Amino acid sequence: MWLHVISDSLIALSYFTIPFTLLWFVRKRRDLPFSWMFGLFGAFIVACGATHVMEVWNLWHAQYWLAGGLKAVTAAASVATAILLARLVPKALKLPNITQWAQANAALEKEVHERRELEIDLRISESRFREQAELLDLTYDAVIVRNLRNEITYWNHGAEELYGWRAEEIVGKVAQDALQTVYPKAQAEIEAETLERGSWEGELTQRRRDGSVVTVSSRWVLRRDEQANANGVLESNRDITSKKEAEEIQRKSDEENRQSEIRFRLLIDAVKDYAIISFDPDGLVTSWNSGAQRLKGYAAEEIVGQHVSRLYLKEDIDQGKLAEELRRADAEGHVEQEGWRLRKDGSRFWAENVTTALRTGSGDLIGYLKIDKDITARREAEEEIRQLNSELTGRVEELGTVNRELESFSYSVSHDLRAPLRHVDGFARILKEEYSAAMPAEAIRYLERILTAATHMGQLIDDLLNLARIGRRELKRDQAQIASVVKQAIIDLPAEAQERNIEWRIEPLPELNCDAGLLKLVFVNLLSNAVKFTRKQPNAVIEVGSRLSDGRPTIFVRDNGVGFDPQYADKLFGVFQRLHRQEDFEGTGIGLATVLRIIRRHGGEIWAESQVNAGATFFFTLGPLSQSSGDYRTTEIKHA
Repeated sequence: MWLHVISDSLIALSYFTIPFTLLWFVRKRRDLPFSWMFGLFGAFIVACGATHVMEVWNLWHAQYWLAGGLKAVTAAASVATAILLARLVPKALKLPNITQWAQANAALEKEVHERRELEIDLRISESRFREQAELLDLTYDAVIVRNLRNEITYWNHGAEELYGWRAEEIVGKVAQDALQTVYPKAQAEIEAETLERGSWEGELTQRRRDGSVVTVSSRWVLRRDEQANANGVLESNRDITSKKEAEEIQRKSDEENRQSEIRFRLLIDAVKDYAIISFDPDGLVTSWNSGAQRLKGYAAEEIVGQHVSRLYLKEDIDQGKLAEELRRADAEGHVEQEGWRLRKDGSRFWAENVTTALRTGSGDLIGYLKIDKDITARREAEEEIRQLNSELTGRVEELGTVNRELESFSYSVSHDLRAPLRHVDGFARILKEEYSAAMPAEAIRYLERILTAATHMGQLIDDLLNLARIGRRELKRDQAQIASVVKQAIIDLPAEAQERNIEWRIEPLPELNCDAGLLKLVFVNLLSNAVKFTRKQPNAVIEVGSRLSDGRPTIFVRDNGVGFDPQYADKLFGVFQRLHRQEDFEGTGIGLATVLRIIRRHGGEIWAESQVNAGATFFFTLGPLSQSSGDYRTTEIKHA
């Protein structure tokens, strides 16, 4: 009996222990797909253990119905376990064996290792990408990355600066729509070229965020994945708007320069009287106009490329004149000179030439421009003029000597004639006063004529002496009020001027630099003539005034007398020249000659305007040294 008790007890204990182990295993391996089977198997073992406990219990208490019930429960658990186990065995058989588990484990370890390597590579790539992105942000160029749908996936700081959009505003948008890109050719052609060649370069016109237009130099590079499949385009754009504007300005400037050069060359070629030649720093002729061909005899094709020394005399080349000419032009910018030049036929001509050094904007010498003109005829004329001037100077000096001798002779003769003239006049007056009663009437008439002639001769001698003195007298210029000089001259006029009814019109007159004493003599002569030639006028008018003549102060004396025929005006100022008969108007014919000499000594000029019976006007100036002042009318007058 005790063998049964011990055996059943040990079996029951083992059965009760196994479920706890299975429960611990299930809790540790909850990942097993059939862990519920271990729970069911544990319940079956507990039920079996309970039947063995009832076997021991029935040895003393004999409760067989309870034992039967436990066995029925055990039978149900057994049947359920057997059924479920039969269904689970095919699935369990599909589970990998140890070798398979080892292989799977190795594959898993390999995959884990590869994942770790990939993760490291990804981290390195991410770091590199971050560094590249930071470097791209440092560049001034706009760097844009877009996928094959042309959607922007990357937008660097340079793109923000160029276009005005921030990265978060533009990423995801279609590039050509956002930037309103204008392509140099069809977009499809550019994209096809990029796919075929892997890159494309060109210029694009785009718009910034503010609407302004920008021109960029664009470079596209095709991006590929690890399988070499195209997955996007990296686009680098550089702003060349200013460059294009500068190029356009330069293009227009170049075109203008080209047109100017064409016009200049046409103009130069049209110049016939000047030889215009250019040559490089080595002296080789580079251009040759038609004037040079006419002057020097060479056609352009004969001389272009030849050395400029062919145009100079051999002795000038040997003496270094050409080298010195170019040295001076290089140092001073240009040089002007005259000298003999050589024609193609060997003949010489005297040339006036200007040689100019041509330089770039930076100051580099690029050649020379030479302009020659044949002045042989002018040189010969100048030489002839010099000879004539020399002869004229000699004749002037000779004439001056003759004039001085003539003045001296006139003065001496006039002085020497005074004594006999006084004797004639004195004795004639004695005869008239003491013996006229005894003389016949005809003798008295002859005596009157002798006295009149003696008086006229005395006046003539006085005038000649005055004329000679004026030529010998030193000119003393000083500022003088012309109105005051005129008043003094009127006081010194003959008594006739005071006795007659004359209307004097004296306008405001300027202050001039002159010899007041001689100028008074001018006015005395002119006013005396005016008084004399208005003698037949019942209402005589004599006017003195001033005007401007060729920008200089001009004094005039005008009367309403008998006037004169203007065709004889050139005889007015000659010595002993008279335009009226002595019987009508007395005079010696020296007064106006004296006036002319005084005016010329001042460096001025005198002229007259008149018509017969319409009065006369005498104008005169006192030369450039007569610094005028004063308030007077400035009506411009001219004279023939």
